[in-house]
Amino acid sequence: MKNLWILFIVIYALLKGSREGMKKAALKKSSSNEILFFYTFIGFLFTLPYTADALKLEPIFVFCAFIKSAVCCTAWIFSLIAIKNMSVSLYGIVDLSRMVFSTLLGVFALGESFTLPKAVGVILVILGLYLVNIKKDKNGSKELTLPILTAALLNCFFNAISGTLDKVLMKQMESGQLQFWFMLFMSAIYGVILLIKKEKISIKSIYGNYWIPLMSLSLVFGDKLLFEANANPSSEVTLMTLIKQSSVIVTVLTGWLVFKEKNILYKLMCAGIVIIGILIPLILK
Repeated sequence: MKNLWILFIVIYALLKGSREGMKKAALKKSSSNEILFFYTFIGFLFTLPYTADALKLEPIFVFCAFIKSAVCCTAWIFSLIAIKNMSVSLYGIVDLSRMVFSTLLGVFALGESFTLPKAVGVILVILGLYLVNIKKDKNGSKELTLPILTAALLNCFFNAISGTLDKVLMKQMESGQLQFWFMLFMSAIYGVILLIKKEKISIKSIYGNYWIPLMSLSLVFGDKLLFEANANPSSEVTLMTLIKQSSVIVTVLTGWLVFKEKNILYKLMCAGIVIIGILIPLILK
C-alpha cells in the first residue's frame, strides 16, 4: 500500500516513546553506559537471522552503515554533555531544533517540497513540544554557556543527519541488512566506550533488569518499521519527522500512569497540539 509507511512511522514513534519510560525504569538497576551497551548488543542478537543477507552487502554500503552508527553515537555523546549541564526543561526546548535540521536536510539534501501545510504542521508541533517542555521540573538547572548550547545543537544536527541517511541508505539495501550492521556497529562502539572509560559492568544487575531486553525488542521492531518506511518511494523525511513527534503521547501517558507525574491535562493539551500539527500536512498534502 502506498501510504502504509505512515502507519509504520506512527508505530515506530509510539514504540520510541515507550522506551523513554523503560530507560527511566532500567536506570534504577544499571548505569546508562551498561544499558546502552547491552540494549544494543541484545538488539544485535535479534538481527542474527539477517546475517546471510547482510554478508552479501557490498563493502562500500557496509561502510555507509558504519557511518550511520558513528553519527548516532556522536549525537549520543553530545546529548550526554548537554543534558548533564542543562535543566531538563531547557534541554527539551533546545532539542526541538532537530525538527528544523531534519526539515532543512529533507528539503535541500533530498529535494523534498516544503508546502504551506508542512510549515503550519512544523510550527504547531514545535509549539506543542515547547509548551509541554516548559512545564518540566527545573531543579538542578545550570547556567547555559555557549559550549553547552553548541553540544545540544550538535546532538540535534547529528540526529537529523541520521534520519536523512536512513532515507538514502534504504535505496541501496534491505532493512534487515541495515539493521544487522547498524546494531553490530552500535554495540561495538558502545563496547569500546566502556573499555576506554574502564567502567565496571555488573552482570548481576543486567541479568535482573528485564527492561533492557524489552527495550532491545522494541528498538529492533521499531527500526524495522522505520527502515521499511524509508524504503517506500512515497515517504518523505519532512513528514516522517513530524509523525515521529507523536511519541510525546506515550511519554505523557507513561509519566502520568507509571511515574505519577502531575499537570496531565495540560500535557495532554500540548500533545493534542502536536497531533493537530501532524495531521494537517498529512490531510492537506
